[in-house]
Amino acid sequence: MIHPRRDGVLTGADGTFLLPALAAGTYRLSASDGTHADATSGPITVDGKHARKGIELVMVAGGVVRGTVTDGAGQPVAAADVRVVAQGHVAWRPRRQAFTGADGRFAIAGLPRRGVEIVAWHPTGASAIALADLAAKPEHDVALVLDVTGAITGTIVDAAGEPVGDAQVFADPVDTGGTADLAVWQVRGYQEAVSDAGGAFRFAGLPAGSYRVRASRPAAPEHALWQGDGVIAKPGGPPVRIVVAADGGVTGKVVLPDGKPPAVFTIEVGASHPIPVASKDGSFRADAAAGKLVVRVAGPGFVPRRVEATVEPGKVADLGTITVEAGRSVSGRVLDASGAPVPRAQVAAGMILSGDGTQLYIESESILAKTTSTDDDGRYVLSGFGPHNISIVAGKEGAGRALSVTVPRGGDSAVVDLVLQAVGGAAGQVVRDGQPLADTVVIANPIGAVGSNFFVVTGPDGSFAFDALSPGDYFIYPMLGGGGGQPKDMAMRFLQVKAGTRASITLDASPGPGKLTIAVDHDKGAPVVLAQIAVLQAQVDAPNLEALRDGTFALPEEIRAGGTLMMHFRQAMGAPAEIDGMRPGTYTACVVPFPVGDDPSMARFLMDAANLLPMKCTPVTIGDSPAQLKVVVPHAWTQPASKK
Repeated sequence: MIHPRRDGVLTGADGTFLLPALAAGTYRLSASDGTHADATSGPITVDGKHARKGIELVMVAGGVVRGTVTDGAGQPVAAADVRVVAQGHVAWRPRRQAFTGADGRFAIAGLPRRGVEIVAWHPTGASAIALADLAAKPEHDVALVLDVTGAITGTIVDAAGEPVGDAQVFADPVDTGGTADLAVWQVRGYQEAVSDAGGAFRFAGLPAGSYRVRASRPAAPEHALWQGDGVIAKPGGPPVRIVVAADGGVTGKVVLPDGKPPAVFTIEVGASHPIPVASKDGSFRADAAAGKLVVRVAGPGFVPRRVEATVEPGKVADLGTITVEAGRSVSGRVLDASGAPVPRAQVAAGMILSGDGTQLYIESESILAKTTSTDDDGRYVLSGFGPHNISIVAGKEGAGRALSVTVPRGGDSAVVDLVLQAVGGAAGQVVRDGQPLADTVVIANPIGAVGSNFFVVTGPDGSFAFDALSPGDYFIYPMLGGGGGQPKDMAMRFLQVKAGTRASITLDASPGPGKLTIAVDHDKGAPVVLAQIAVLQAQVDAPNLEALRDGTFALPEEIRAGGTLMMHFRQAMGAPAEIDGMRPGTYTACVVPFPVGDDPSMARFLMDAANLLPMKCTPVTIGDSPAQLKVVVPHAWTQPASKK
């Protein structure tokens, strides 16, 4: 993460600057002074040995958005919060904020010269989102009307029914719909409030829809908001009442199959951060919010384990002895192209591995992953893996990287030697409707080892660069939307990376005219409560998501010849899912119903197993006019194991 004050410098009186001691790599330089529009360069490659001179950043006059905020009766609104957010597809894209004066007017200057979105909020309501293209016209006047007046009100009480003041309250949409809806909430911002002395709270300016409202006690850590199921509410509906019970805790003991405790492990309660534990007998205790939750035990040398717990208010739930399994291991050697061992090379292995344009492995972005360094003989051992697929990568700066390798699902340990090769790279631009697509994640997936991925983010000009990729075949694509189960659209292209060269590619994320509505019912005639949907422009015959991600589909020849493979992910939550902007063609829609019965919140207990849930795939043709598809799955697929 770049820190402007620590990683930046100030220009001299003549506008010159010097950034000393840059390591080899590709950089993007950005200049800002709070008045002009930020100036950002394209990717600049530095070899780490020779100075790059003559780089010029031209700062033009900043964009200006000014205007008024009025209520539904046309009266000016003072102290309205106005936000201007640069258009893009990551939550951390540039944004500015101001408040209206007594006359309801505002002005925000020094804005980036690009497309922006503008919204106003006030305790009485919010406005629709206005668009302004500051590249085409540097100054815009907008009139924002607070005509989004939906509100959710309620009260926070304790177990005795007494009001709880200063409670933290959070509301988020239950279903964000498509990628455009997700982007809307990145502009509006998610809803946070604090209850008053009488325990009352109010969220205003909410568009129509369903929201999950959660609360936690005063001064509770942020993750406490995510440990409860919350209450589903709609704007304009009856006031909600949320009971915040007294906090409790969990206790237990973690042991290996031989009865001995691990030397060190972590405990993760609900959505909290992992808590390190190093006790003589493997015992632990951790605070927990009251209710049903998942406790996750993880550590080096054993397979992570999840345990369901029910914590009663003010009490500590004893989970007893939790026996963790050693699982399987991956071991071998890291060698160079001549077969010589490579000491102190980094090796990472896991179900999902993520790196970026330069880093081989980012721990916080990876799933069920571990890393180590090779010894003097180039040997490595990583243990404690479950039966899931295991992706493995290795690399060392100056020596190269190995091809990503996948160890198939199973119970046996594996010996894998990894050979480092000189790296290649990739660079290009993402466009949409002929315009550069800024602030968008671009992912490079090795074909045959899609559990390994590398990602970067485009600049204001839509450009991107990967400095270090092992030679081989990749899918490379922009991801419009969010991670995990959030909606996302991907325009995937085939790319061959060769050692010592930087491949060039343009990624076109332009939408098409098509629209698909997918209804998911079970064979007893009712909608499925929760289902994951993947729609891709290929012929698919896969039993589950894991097989799909391993490439169990017929790759059209036109894709290898330079075409684009479109892929869309959505969720159906008791109602049809919609995908807008689809390009015409033949697709396969694959549906994975979650076995949650009537309670979608139970999905949090299924995340580790989601890739293996049964999936039904159905072909569908998309043209210029809207299409509809109904997929019927067995009722048994929708029921928890105890009810089947």
